[in-house]
Amino acid sequence: MTNRKIICCFIVISFVINTTKLLAFGNDTTKTKTIKLPKHYFYNCIYIDGYTTNKRTLDTVVNRVVNDVSKRLDTYKISQLALGFNIPVVTKDFYNKDSTRLKNLHFLLTGGITNLYLDFGGISEHVLSKTFAGFRGLYNDGRKSLFFIEVAPFITNDVGYRNTAILRLSTTVLYNCAVNDFFSFRVGYTRSFLYGTLSNLPYIGIRVGRLDKTNFSIQFPRSITLTIPAGNHIRTSLYAKPQGGFYTFSNHDSLALGNNADHQKLYFGRNEFLLGTRIDALISTHFDFYLSTGLTTQNNIYFYSTSDKRNYLYAYDDYKQKVKGGVFINFGMVFKYGKAKSIYNNQQMYNAVDINNNIDSGDNINSVNSEIPNAKLKMGKYYTDDVMDLMEAQDVN
Repeated sequence: MTNRKIICCFIVISFVINTTKLLAFGNDTTKTKTIKLPKHYFYNCIYIDGYTTNKRTLDTVVNRVVNDVSKRLDTYKISQLALGFNIPVVTKDFYNKDSTRLKNLHFLLTGGITNLYLDFGGISEHVLSKTFAGFRGLYNDGRKSLFFIEVAPFITNDVGYRNTAILRLSTTVLYNCAVNDFFSFRVGYTRSFLYGTLSNLPYIGIRVGRLDKTNFSIQFPRSITLTIPAGNHIRTSLYAKPQGGFYTFSNHDSLALGNNADHQKLYFGRNEFLLGTRIDALISTHFDFYLSTGLTTQNNIYFYSTSDKRNYLYAYDDYKQKVKGGVFINFGMVFKYGKAKSIYNNQQMYNAVDINNNIDSGDNINSVNSEIPNAKLKMGKYYTDDVMDLMEAQDVN
């Protein structure tokens, strides 16, 4: 059974088990029903994310030198489809003796599949797949601090070519300090393939503004985002962020890269920088979708040998090509099921949800902060004279 089938089976089995429990709970009307309280603060979540760009012609002449590989590849276009999940499995609450402070510990299972449809005009289409499964842990001290860790090993391969499969590891460790409801900062470390190769980078972030209202966030190396709620069910945002990935590529097309023409597989890396606008539609507690579009800039693609004696994770000498900018379209849906404990107006738990929704396993896949409730409008001020005008004399007797 392939890794893709294992992930899909896991999602289906989890959904069936939770649905069966809900149906069994509602069928028996002759017995006294026991209200089953939620165990977790996070919903079981399944997401689908799609991304595509326009086709662009590769430059075949660079610094007056003809690049035979670019001439062979001809054009470049990518489309990407991701299916993933995160499921809470352990939640533990801790109270002070006076029950005034709530601490909690959370563990979640994560997993998913990302397929990159790589369309070069001069060779056959390749579908590069990345399958990951891992876990996340969060600890909330009940005051200002949150600690987060994610470990996500993944397998990447060129679909249809078993000899291309390799195992790699992404991980992120973060500390989040909520100075107050309107300001927080994050520091940590991330090991990622977001830029098309292995990157070991510091993580530094700040946020200004409440998470359930308008806020501005800078999260290096992930994103810069301005989020503006528009009513109870719509959120709009402007953002800038990198996107990319690292894959293995079957060389059945016999790309001649230096002395590597006969190699059966190559490493392929890509990165780009997105400038976009996005609309999130929060349809219900259990379903949301989003649509985004904008410009893709600073596009780069790389090929390098799998048997190179140099450190392949940093060597781009075999083939490196800067690609012209273009436009992109991104869309996605999020399905949530099960029950979750209320976090309304709990700003510390809002930070936990924000971390869980926006730290992914390598490719900067989009998601939605749909579990963060919108701030309710305050009741307007009413004056005594206005109220008295509404009262009849007999009502006062």
